[in-house]
Amino acid sequence: MKETVLQLEAALRRAAAQGELVITGHDAPDVDSCLSCAMLLELARFWGIPARIALPTPPDEAAMRVLPRLGLDPAPWRGGIGGDDLLALVDHHQPLHGGRLAAVIDHHPTDYPPQAPFVFISSSGACAMMLYRLVCAAGMPDPQHRFERMAVTALYLDTMALRSAKIPQEEADWVKARAAALHMDVDWLTQEGLGLEDMGRPARELARLSLKTYDFGGARVCSSYVQTDTMTQDKLREILAEVRAALEESGAARWVFLVQDPVRGRTEEYDLTANGETQHIGYDFLASRGKNIMPRVEREIRCAQKGDGKP
Repeated sequence: MKETVLQLEAALRRAAAQGELVITGHDAPDVDSCLSCAMLLELARFWGIPARIALPTPPDEAAMRVLPRLGLDPAPWRGGIGGDDLLALVDHHQPLHGGRLAAVIDHHPTDYPPQAPFVFISSSGACAMMLYRLVCAAGMPDPQHRFERMAVTALYLDTMALRSAKIPQEEADWVKARAAALHMDVDWLTQEGLGLEDMGRPARELARLSLKTYDFGGARVCSSYVQTDTMTQDKLREILAEVRAALEESGAARWVFLVQDPVRGRTEEYDLTANGETQHIGYDFLASRGKNIMPRVEREIRCAQKGDGKP
């Protein structure tokens, strides 16, 4: 990790020679994305590198609830990205709003890593955990365990309260131990991590929760999901009808909608394509969108583009 942090510092210093570094998360940034931005900003400032956070889209509802409890206000982070901005991407690896890549830090596996001066993609339950490791390796002080609390919070919220398949066992063991040692409110973290939605909300809203957009070899793919243990067939039909309408409106090639049930530990995947087809895949575990599902979707799309049936 020490070598990695030295490479990151060198890349950010080279970028800073050309102007201010712009740190950004994915669209509709969640708690993990926002906390990753916050930690990278603090690390850049520790190194004396001019940087700011720019979030082109508002943080999601959970982030707006959780960040104030960690002393963070995301309002000043809202802002656009220019074509000449030097970007540090966290919690995603595809630039969505222009700019030039200086660094990428992400925990979503990909067979097609981006071309950037610094790329750090690793298996982790939360991108903020990767940033925490970088902060520690850089020798940055952590008064009142502020950054450690960020990492613990991000891991609980980004892994459905440690139930997701994407969290390595060593991280699950670490976060439980640290949450207890820091006397954090584990019941609250678990409730927020489970993130069970009010299924009385309109189907149109539920269809677009946790929306992300991907570009796989020029093919635009959208994905959203809902976390619930009370999905009914009638509600699912309503939601999928709204997903279909959203797909047609977006002009994307495919929309991947997930029903995550953290109580029963199951995931249901519904792949809707622009030609009107819908495919259902069931998992008897909590499949991770970033680790299990979207990498497979990307391979399928790129194989189809090549026309040889090989990943």
